[in-house]
Amino acid sequence: MPSRLTLALEKDLLQLPDVGTIAALNASPLDDFGGVEVGRLKAQQNHFPDVEALNASGIETKPQITGSFAATLVRCHRAKAATHGLIAHAVEMTQTGGLIIVDGDKTNGVESIVKDLRKLVTLEDVYSKSHGKLLWFAKTDTPPDLSHWTAEPTKVADFVTYPGVFSADKIDKGSQLLAAHLPDLLGQIADLGAGWGYLSRKVLESDAVTTLDLIEADALALQAAKQNITDPRAEFLWADALNVPKKGYDAVISNPPFHTTRAAEPALGQGFIQAAARMLKPSGSFWMVANRNLPYEDTLDAAFGNTQLVTQENGFKIFHARKPKMSRPR
Repeated sequence: MPSRLTLALEKDLLQLPDVGTIAALNASPLDDFGGVEVGRLKAQQNHFPDVEALNASGIETKPQITGSFAATLVRCHRAKAATHGLIAHAVEMTQTGGLIIVDGDKTNGVESIVKDLRKLVTLEDVYSKSHGKLLWFAKTDTPPDLSHWTAEPTKVADFVTYPGVFSADKIDKGSQLLAAHLPDLLGQIADLGAGWGYLSRKVLESDAVTTLDLIEADALALQAAKQNITDPRAEFLWADALNVPKKGYDAVISNPPFHTTRAAEPALGQGFIQAAARMLKPSGSFWMVANRNLPYEDTLDAAFGNTQLVTQENGFKIFHARKPKMSRPR
């Protein structure tokens, strides 16, 4: 089905410029960019697998982009503060007279964004379709001051986080539970899906840890982790956790994500389990936390020769798995 942008263009509700580069913030490989040639697009995205897919399609994509653009497309983030930050950045980088076009589903709070923008700018139109909205406005000679919308780092205890990253405003209860049950680890460790570094700091309390790789697909979360973890044993890898090339770890720890949308996607966590088994030494072990209702037991049994349910508390379960089958020579 055509996107709201394509339909609005076909209905002649708005026009994109014929020349100049167009920015796409929070872009997705699934986005329909209204027929704009890929060579005219420059995209921003934090999530490593999406960045790889967009670059493979011919759209230059990075976690941060700068420049002066003929128009800017903004896809709403699930976190309102993150969407505010994207729009503020769009206004800053768009040329005078150029359009800032915002698209979002109701589930991502686009209706609230419409209300917020009406207080600050004159919207040219709002197009509603398929449980979402497309809205746009032109950058004037005197653009609105959106400095208060800029995404600034925040504090959770003594950790730095950013709007839009996982558990941006509180320490995740599952991570807290896993941290409470982790033994003192030793050797080369990987934190798979490290986020902003809460579990990694716990791991580094052990003097027997020689190296710790924080592996995270969200570039913004990893940026926060670099501020939270200053131990020289730590390395930071922006990567797809399902396809980590490094192997030979003594232990892998993880609080894997279980959704990319609002619906649970157990296959994500199952992929983390399989990745951990590939990354470990034959003598290595895997520690993970999961929501109690997620079906990970069969995957753990298939990937490891020995799996122990350490505890079930407060809606979570902790597993300790050993004898990774996927690390063994065939």
